[in-house]
Amino acid sequence: MRKLRSLFISHGAPTLVIDDIPARHFLAQLSQTMPRPRAIVLISAHNIARQTVVGTAANWQEWHDFGGFPAELYQMQYRPKGDPALALQIAQGLADLGETVAVSDDSAIDHGAWVPLKLIYPNADVPLITISLSQHMDNAAHWLLGERLNQILPNDVLLITSGSITHNLRDAFCRMQSASGEYTVEQYASEFIADSYAALNTQGKDFWLNWQNGLRHARRAHPTSEHFLPLLIARAAAGDAASITPLHQSIELGVLGMDVIGFNWP
Repeated sequence: MRKLRSLFISHGAPTLVIDDIPARHFLAQLSQTMPRPRAIVLISAHNIARQTVVGTAANWQEWHDFGGFPAELYQMQYRPKGDPALALQIAQGLADLGETVAVSDDSAIDHGAWVPLKLIYPNADVPLITISLSQHMDNAAHWLLGERLNQILPNDVLLITSGSITHNLRDAFCRMQSASGEYTVEQYASEFIADSYAALNTQGKDFWLNWQNGLRHARRAHPTSEHFLPLLIARAAAGDAASITPLHQSIELGVLGMDVIGFNWP
């Protein structure tokens, strides 16, 4: 397998785009440190369909798929162009490799996509294509999707997968209700993140197909798997001999890892 360049982003809450936190500042300068791609293929933890769906929209529009946040978030726009021809080419390439694929020209992009992109490319001037997760949440199927993307994505297209290295919202909400505003890092979160990095550098496909049993505290760090599957896809897409580069590491509320990981970077 070739060494495709891919990027995993922990997107946090929608307020990432306005919060004064290390992850926001990192993403805001990221485009200055990497080659400009011809287009972005983005897979978000919040884009889930019955099967793999490739987004073919010619013009994208932000979707405010959240509630109870500051009013300024609902005024924000992020409206990049699409690349329908390339999207159809990708869909056909996946189908030719055996993927069950649908296409959609629905132009809405969820906050797992537009929030980090608004920080990285604030002018919305890089064409966007989306690919969904499949609702069965199967590790093997999503790893295979990454392997297939390795085979068909052009070298000048950047694959971004958007999820979270830890994602226990119940623990996060409990922390948000704390009056102190001071958050110590939960041991389970730090140990899960450490184990994830160790495995990325040492383990292959068989381990990742059973990551819930191989990583300490996996089921507490991810009560559901949709925010971790994007990491599997990025790792699989990067190829067998991928290099792993921790680009950013921070943690919010003591439990939500905001890690950004580059594969074959830059």
